[in-house]
Amino acid sequence: MRNSDNVLERPTRVAFVTQWFPPEPAAIPLGLARALRNQGLDVGVLTGVPNYPTGRVTPGYSAWRRSSETRDGFPIRRTPLYPSHDQSALRRATNYLSYAASSTLLGGPMLRSADVALVYSSPATAATAAIAARRRWGLPYVLMVMDLWPDSIFSTGFFDPGRGRRIAEGTLHWFTDRTYRLAAHVTVTCPGMREVLIARGVPPEKVSVIYNWADEKLMQPTEPDPRLRAELGLTDGFVVMYGGNVGAAQGLDVAVRAMAKLRDLPDVHLVLVGEGIERPVLRSLVDKLELRTVHFVDRVAPDRMAAFMAAADLQLVSLADEPLFQITMPSKVQSIMACGQPLLVCAPGDAARVVEDASAGFTTPPGDPAALARVIRHARGVPRPDLIAMGRNGRNHYLRVMSEEINSLRLAGLLAAAAQHGVRVGTGRHR
Repeated sequence: MRNSDNVLERPTRVAFVTQWFPPEPAAIPLGLARALRNQGLDVGVLTGVPNYPTGRVTPGYSAWRRSSETRDGFPIRRTPLYPSHDQSALRRATNYLSYAASSTLLGGPMLRSADVALVYSSPATAATAAIAARRRWGLPYVLMVMDLWPDSIFSTGFFDPGRGRRIAEGTLHWFTDRTYRLAAHVTVTCPGMREVLIARGVPPEKVSVIYNWADEKLMQPTEPDPRLRAELGLTDGFVVMYGGNVGAAQGLDVAVRAMAKLRDLPDVHLVLVGEGIERPVLRSLVDKLELRTVHFVDRVAPDRMAAFMAAADLQLVSLADEPLFQITMPSKVQSIMACGQPLLVCAPGDAARVVEDASAGFTTPPGDPAALARVIRHARGVPRPDLIAMGRNGRNHYLRVMSEEINSLRLAGLLAAAAQHGVRVGTGRHR
């Protein structure tokens, strides 16, 4: 950045506020921090005591003690929190609110020395420290909306209908609207979410789409791993693969029921790669339907996943038929595109739209096994060179629109602009 005399100064200092950071499995926050450092920004991290996803504090840390460390070259300040990650709404709320309070009370040194804050808004309460720093010192902040609150909270069924839910929902709407209003800029992960925020009163010029990019060191075109087909006996079959979490949100029972409508095509196979709470349910459904063309594969290490995907003909992206998923962009869309694989998207909204815009595969409405079966039947008859071309279209779209290079540069620009136009209070510095 430059001072008022146009003399080149130090790099823009960014306080990255995120409740989750390694050693927790927080790939997106770590990737953001690394990408911004690669763009020349000086990044420090204000985060919580690591306890995700088990709800148990990582050995070597204390839930109730603040600490400082350096990890991956980043200075990190950790503040206390109530460790929890179970299905109790009260305990999860206490986890979120305790970090919000401790980061606000104890994160001052890092925030006050920064030029701008970047808030990873999942949970939305993580913005509390940045709001306080803006009020106290005039520190501008850029808000990254990763999940739309309070919509995503209440869609999980955490709160039963009633007066308590109405109060909580009203309070969270008020809080999130405040975080948007006070932010120098707001970023979202897909166009549909941008449209929602604009409809809720955020000025259009204040909202930008910053896509979550794939791990490009791992997710790239590669040769297929022949072991997958050999182990499953699928040498000559047409393989549709799903890789990822096997949960209720994915609605994978639709894919299984679609396979029951393709019994006349015994060479068409569905391979489900991954773990999750719905996997036993899906196994029971497969047994009930007496399907021999649905196969389950345990979770694959990330460094092998691209080769596994390359061994299939088509990559499935599936979401349940829920309104919130209209504005959800599953990260596997970017990963599949980065690998140059054709997609079959059984999901609403943005996920389907990007595949159609890029001519990167096929789409079908969520929750409709018959429609999905028809699309799979059609895809099976598409010449292999045409499928390869769809995958290539997807990769080209990824590189133009969704890549780390494009989106980290855009985000770095937003941060620099916020720092340049912010006016600090009580520090003697104006930018």
